[in-house]
Parts: sequence; C-alpha cells; structure tokens
Amino acid sequence: MQMLATIMSALFAGLGAMAIFWPETVIGIGLSLSTPSGLLGAAALRVVFGAVLLMAAPLSRAPNLLRLCGALILIAGLSTPLFGVEVAKRLLDVAAEDSGAWLRVTGTIAVALGSLFVWALSPLQHMPRRG
Repeated sequence: MQMLATIMSALFAGLGAMAIFWPETVIGIGLSLSTPSGLLGAAALRVVFGAVLLMAAPLSRAPNLLRLCGALILIAGLSTPLFGVEVAKRLLDVAAEDSGAWLRVTGTIAVALGSLFVWALSPLQHMPRRG
C-alpha cells in the first residue's frame, strides 16, 4: 500500500506542477472532465487516493498527518458528485481568470502536499552511530 500511496502522491505533486507551469492545459483537462461521468471518475480517484493514504498511514513517518489528509480527500471525493457539472464549470472559470494565477497558487499547494506525502511515506533511514 505504501508504494501505491507514494505513486499517487507523486502524481498529485506532478499535477500541481502542471497547474503552475501550464494552467491552460489543466483548465482544458478540467473542462473535458466537466461531464457527469467525468465528475464521477474524478470523485472515484479522490476516494481511492484518500483510502490509500488512510491505509498507508500506520506505517508512515507522519501517520496523523496522512490520516487527516486521507480523510479530507476521501470526504472531498464522496461530496464531488453532489456539486454537479455547473459548479465544476464555474470553478474552472474562476481558476482561468487572471491568467491562471489562482490555479498557480493551488498548484503550488498541491506540489507541497504531494511532496510532503511522498516524504511521509518514505522508509525511515536510521543514521549509523559513530563509535
């Protein structure tokens, strides 16, 4: 489970990097997912990511952080279909304003969180003692 959580966290950071450097591409992807089936797919991905973080948390460096973030991502995934396509499109319109400045900010947060998750999921390395 650790490896899957690490891969998904790295992909999350990568998506954040895309939002920083190519916000128009991320908005285009978001618009193509702004359909009922696209929202369900995004919701399923969030639910899986949250569940994987929750399952990987006990063996991590920061179990409480991963439990909290995993639970929040899981709840976000479960609530995604409740908002609907119109709300998703409005959020993408807001993100596209100001040449994607808001998307760059959220992308920076995604890179930071994804990197933090990768660190938290990495194995502990004990330093050798000097004798």
